[in-house]
Amino acid sequence: MNIDLKKTKVLKTKDLIQMIRMGVENLGAHIDEVNDLNVFPVPDGDTGTNMKRTIETGYNIIKDSDINQPIYKTAQDLSKGMLLGARGNSGVILSQIFRGFSNGLMQKRDVGIPGLIQAFKSAVKQAYDAVVKPVEGTVLTVLRESVQKASKLPNQYIYTFFLNLLRQARITLENTKEMLDVLKEADVIDSGGAGLTYIFEGFVSYFEGTLPNPDYVETVYDSNDSKKNDANLDFSLFNEYSELDYGYCTEFILQLSANKVENVNDFNEKEVIDYLTLVGDSVVCFKDGTLIKTHVHTKDPGAVLSYVRRWGEFLTIKVENMALQHNNKLVKDKENDEKKKKVHKAIAIVSVAQGNGLIKAFKDINVDEIVNGKQTMNPSTEDFIQAFDELDADNIFVLPNNSNIILAAEQARDIYKESHENVNVIVIKTKSIAQGYIAATMLQFQSDDINQMIEDVEMAISDVNSIEITTATKNTKVNGVDVKKNDYIGILNHNLVSDRRHKINCLTETLSKIQDIESHETLLLIFGANNIISQREKDEAVKEINKKFPSLNVDIIDGDQDVYCFIAAVC
Repeated sequence: MNIDLKKTKVLKTKDLIQMIRMGVENLGAHIDEVNDLNVFPVPDGDTGTNMKRTIETGYNIIKDSDINQPIYKTAQDLSKGMLLGARGNSGVILSQIFRGFSNGLMQKRDVGIPGLIQAFKSAVKQAYDAVVKPVEGTVLTVLRESVQKASKLPNQYIYTFFLNLLRQARITLENTKEMLDVLKEADVIDSGGAGLTYIFEGFVSYFEGTLPNPDYVETVYDSNDSKKNDANLDFSLFNEYSELDYGYCTEFILQLSANKVENVNDFNEKEVIDYLTLVGDSVVCFKDGTLIKTHVHTKDPGAVLSYVRRWGEFLTIKVENMALQHNNKLVKDKENDEKKKKVHKAIAIVSVAQGNGLIKAFKDINVDEIVNGKQTMNPSTEDFIQAFDELDADNIFVLPNNSNIILAAEQARDIYKESHENVNVIVIKTKSIAQGYIAATMLQFQSDDINQMIEDVEMAISDVNSIEITTATKNTKVNGVDVKKNDYIGILNHNLVSDRRHKINCLTETLSKIQDIESHETLLLIFGANNIISQREKDEAVKEINKKFPSLNVDIIDGDQDVYCFIAAVC
């Protein structure tokens, strides 16, 4: 097997699927290493996590594909999955790499060395084109130099090409710390480049016949990463006066038992079916080896489960109250009908936010749709598109509120406009919650001149000083500040400027770093969740600010956000 794979001269769909699988697995095996390379020691927006979720979403689309279909079709499906699953800058760039790769394959059924080189050159171009201001010393450099080197070397086999690609990726990755001052100061290599290198390493392992991480487990996504499902039922819709009109939807997998059945291989499932049709309806029952898979609607699931145990033991059981499901469906259908009655607006606003208090605060200033960033503040491209779909507006303003989300928002804008040509989607590049809140406030003053609105909002947020206070996740050095793990760090306008043992000291020190702080008039102070800041600390923070910065009028929001005990806007 190893010899054949190493000497293959044509890449087919079956190869691509397994390469991606191993790329996902190998990145997963090193995900903590990649996350730890983040220069900013902030516990959100981890590069490794974002890249893994992005490529894993694509892999889940193609893993069961027909291996006989043309490779370009499989690559297109992979690209589409990654595009919609992209999270964070690193995820978006990774999705663009594979989009370019897919485009470069043209209509090829299989691909040899020349076609592979063409596809990777297309990947480089697409990745660079996707970034407004490409920075060398990042994943872009690792990709570009790797492709350049591998394309120039003699490659007789597909394996040789990927091996050369990987070797150069490792060399360039090590050099990234000398290309960017911020990497050199922190003494780390680029995290995005490391993620891509681990993916390439997984590719090579396929041809070498090895599995990088035999203990690999697919990521279990939280509610921010998957669509809401009907499991979230309102149990109040079935109470003490309700009637069981529809019975129970009962499903199980029964493992036939040799202790109970004379010959499990010859067992005829008709015995089960005959019984189920007497006590229920909507029966689906079939035998798969020595397993009996069953679905039935019955008013007495207990009797069913007790009866069928005469043949075996259960592997899985699921029993659902169909009256409860039906009532929930009626409510949901009504809600959907209401949603369909969209009120047409000239201007609508979509904003990213996390924390019940912050979400309410944005709603209170008439933001139309909230993309819930959850703790990581890294919603996907698809999350934005779903928010756009909820609106009926001529112009949709989008507030990412995090520099790591801007590319995903812009990618969603571009995808959405392909099918909604009459909708003008405008991404305001808000890089913090503070900027986003001020921008949302400004957008309430609507006018017929959209360009003037954009100019006014961008000017307003440029005058906002954004502050974030959180805990450091590791020892490091950033912007000349020695950071100690578990200390509080202050981030002013996206630059780490303070490290203190106490959160309030960190807040006031960070505020003092604002030039001409005494000339500013307003401080919007947003408190984090109760588990990261107490009421006593909230009161003390306001008291200290009033004492040290008497010129500031303090407005307070209980944001309930995770990670950041304080978020502030000074203007």
